[in-house]
Amino acid sequence: MKIFIKNKVFFILTAIIPLLTVTCADTTDDKVKEASAFLGDSLIITGEQVWVPNYNTGKISQMLSKFDGNRDVDVIVIEYTNDSQNFNIQEVGTGKVEKGKLSFNVNKLAESNLLESDDLVLHYINEWYDNNGNITVNPPTVKGNLISLVTQYDNDSSIPSEGIIKEGFHGTRTSLTGEYIYYIYVDDACTISAGKVVKTELQYTFNKFTLSLKPGWNTILKSETYTTTGDSSYSITVSNPEIRWLMQDIK
Repeated sequence: MKIFIKNKVFFILTAIIPLLTVTCADTTDDKVKEASAFLGDSLIITGEQVWVPNYNTGKISQMLSKFDGNRDVDVIVIEYTNDSQNFNIQEVGTGKVEKGKLSFNVNKLAESNLLESDDLVLHYINEWYDNNGNITVNPPTVKGNLISLVTQYDNDSSIPSEGIIKEGFHGTRTSLTGEYIYYIYVDDACTISAGKVVKTELQYTFNKFTLSLKPGWNTILKSETYTTTGDSSYSITVSNPEIRWLMQDIK
């Protein structure tokens, strides 16, 4: 389960990155509509189309196909036990995919569902910045958590084998950008910020960010851009573009 949680940010790229060299001529520059990034105490998603990867194409515009099946959906969070090294998975909501349309709802998270600010940053942001960006949370007393959506499990075990995330991607002749929306709950207004981090030897640039979050549910957008020259850049913003729900194996 720890592998699933730590790597869920990147699971869609396993399908997209190998196709970068063959999709160079298929560029996209669609204007994406924005919804509010501040959602209040209750998170309600109703009747939104789910998509799955299409591995039989070399074009970015054709890389997703509509899903028309059914799934039960578990909405989960992690909860640390006693030492920030071990944690449990807790279900905080349920939903379904019916004839390809996703619906779920999550209410205000209970105190027991919330992570201390240090654990929240460690688990969801330090996977990129590795403490080198001087990440701060103000006020440091704020607590919160992010949800994950899982739909199937390996052999009826507790290890999820399929997940759903809201994602979008676009490309040019020389680059490919993946975008991922995460739903975060915080119990107080807060600001999470970090400075720019450049890892020259890896050709990675982690851009500075400031996330101003309101009490309740918010959306944050993580973006990853990869170029044909080997350079990569990463950004985090408070944003809620209308991009697609993708379902994919996470084994």
